[in-house]
Amino acid sequence: MKAAPVLSPVVKADAAWSAAADRIARYLRAHRLGNARQVSRLTADIIAIARTRVRPGAEPMALAMETLDAGMVAWFAQVLPAGEAGHAPLLTRGRVALVMGEVPARWPGHFMSGQTVPAELSGFMREADPGRAPEIKFTNMAPRLIAEAAPPGSRLRWQWSYRWPFLRIVSGLMMVVSLWGAAMSAGGR
Repeated sequence: MKAAPVLSPVVKADAAWSAAADRIARYLRAHRLGNARQVSRLTADIIAIARTRVRPGAEPMALAMETLDAGMVAWFAQVLPAGEAGHAPLLTRGRVALVMGEVPARWPGHFMSGQTVPAELSGFMREADPGRAPEIKFTNMAPRLIAEAAPPGSRLRWQWSYRWPFLRIVSGLMMVVSLWGAAMSAGGR
C-alpha cells in the first residue's frame, strides 16, 4: 500500500501563487492586452510585488488583485490627472478610457510601464469620458394609440382581433388548455 503524498505548505503556497498569476494574466487579457510578452512581464512584476506584501491570513489571489488594482490606479493617475477625474472613480474611468481609447492596440508598450506617457495617449484617454450622458429634454408630445403606432401590416391583426372577440376568447382558452396539458404530462413522468 502506497502512502499518499503530503503537500508541504510551500507547495500549496506555490500552487496558490500560480493560480493568482493565471488570474492576473486572464484579467490583463480581458483588458485587451494582446501582446503575450507584455502580459507575462506585467504578471511577473505584479506577482513579485504582491509576494513582498504577504500578510497573515491573506490569500495570494487577493494580494495579487490588490497589487494590480493599485498599479492600475497609479498608472491612471499619471495619465488622467486628478482634476480631470470627473464624477466616476479613477479606476472605473481609467478602465473605460482604456477600452474606448483602444490603448492596448495603439500603445501596447505603454500600459502600466514606467515610461513617460505620450501626449497623444493621454489625450485619447482624456477624451474617452464615460460620465457624459445625453441631455434629457421634456416634450409635450401626446401619446398615440397602440394601433396607430403599429406598422401598417400589423394594424389589420389588431383590428381583426377586436372585431371578433369570440375568436380571441377561444384562442386564449386553447392556449390555457394546451399549457395545462403540457404541465400535466410533464408532472406524470
